[in-house]
Amino acid sequence: MERTGKYTEILSKLMCIENDNIEEIKKGALLHDIGKKRIEKNLLEKQTKLSLDEFRFIKEHSRLGIKELTKLDGSNIVRNIILLHHEKWDGSGYPFGLIGRNIPIEARIVSVADCYDALTSVRVYKEKISHEEALEILKSESGKSFDPDIVVIFELFEREFNKKLFEYI
Repeated sequence: MERTGKYTEILSKLMCIENDNIEEIKKGALLHDIGKKRIEKNLLEKQTKLSLDEFRFIKEHSRLGIKELTKLDGSNIVRNIILLHHEKWDGSGYPFGLIGRNIPIEARIVSVADCYDALTSVRVYKEKISHEEALEILKSESGKSFDPDIVVIFELFEREFNKKLFEYI
């Protein structure tokens, strides 16, 4: 969560998002998977392919996260991130199948940052990949999973992004 928050902060600054909003976006990034608290750990850490029913249940973590957030009283930016960070640019995401700019910018930023973190980190079900490999995947998903403008900014500033990551780590 902390890495995703930092990646989100870096991307938001590169995109010239207002400072007050950057803080809210970072907060949302830190909480984006809070709904997973309501999902059994053995399902989240399953090393084999999920069944359709298991995947449907895991996809509910964004809606479950909103229920968790009511206890914390988050802003609209934080709510948008928790609920919409799995929406995809082409409309194939969830929970609503939003398309393009109908997805709030904060959710689009966190989506890229979260994917980058997932790709470059070890998970119980996969090994990590390099920064360069992750960048290629982000570029290949530009216009499909991700806002092409955000991917272009990531690509244009990837050396600076990578440098800031090393400063953070």
